Amino acid sequence: METCDVLCYGEIGVDNIIQADGLPSPENAIFPKSDSYHGGGAASNTAVWLSQMDVKVRLTGNAIGHDLYGTMILEELRRHPNIDLTLMEQRDGVTTPFTRAIVTPDGERSFLIFGYPQAPKVRLTKEMLQGIQYLALDLYGGPERLETARLAFESGVSTAIGDVIWPDHPALPFTSIATNSGSYIRQQFPGVDIRQHARRLQAISKGVMIITDGPRMVYAIDAQGNSFTVQPPAVTVVDATGAGDAFRAGLLYAFYRRFDLPRSVCWGVAAGSLKVKNLGATTTLPDFKEIESLANRLQAQPEK
Repeated sequence: METCDVLCYGEIGVDNIIQADGLPSPENAIFPKSDSYHGGGAASNTAVWLSQMDVKVRLTGNAIGHDLYGTMILEELRRHPNIDLTLMEQRDGVTTPFTRAIVTPDGERSFLIFGYPQAPKVRLTKEMLQGIQYLALDLYGGPERLETARLAFESGVSTAIGDVIWPDHPALPFTSIATNSGSYIRQQFPGVDIRQHARRLQAISKGVMIITDGPRMVYAIDAQGNSFTVQPPAVTVVDATGAGDAFRAGLLYAFYRRFDLPRSVCWGVAAGSLKVKNLGATTTLPDFKEIESLANRLQAQPEK
């Protein structure tokens, strides 16, 4: 295998993005404005963004099939030479997972998800972690996600895990860097104070805890319990699909470059903010200089 710095483990599939003026409801049909197909899945999205920032990435997770969507995602991934695909599995009899996302004019999306739970998963081994500094992991799977988090953490790999928002989640003690969605926390814990909840989680993980919240301030706590915020720039949101994956990629790029946490969060905010301006998670990628320029204009503010 090639020498890589980051392993992205999790969802690999295709996104069917449908732009519409609203969502369907009983007796209320919608008439889509566009219907297009894009590379998708949290792991592959993060890998593509990291590759764009010239980071060597190893990608694996669910298997894909020898079908139209499997061919589509492989062709997309092969366009990115910094992604090592040797651990990806394409199997007979497997239906490649895909997501239908209805995107409304505010850029928000509603998902119909097919095949991810049923798709076979690659089991991570210590050999697959050789040379890896960071693991980017999504939790949208089964027990293999916890096994992956534990193995990486116990092997000395820094784990960046998305949406580990439950204080009793078994992956939380194996989470070095948590990137959680504020809106997702509110859905699961109505009325909760987001910052208090983040501190409760950080007290368990004892790592970095980051809460993104759309256009609102990003809230971050370092491993020592110090906190700060970063205000995302104002942008015209076209499609929020994959914004969290882009954020995680920008953050990991900065950690890989040994930037401090405040500057690293600014890189995450920059990547996520540029992503939402375009349709598809990875279809239109900004130039590296554009990400760098925006990251350098952002400022972290200590919590008062």
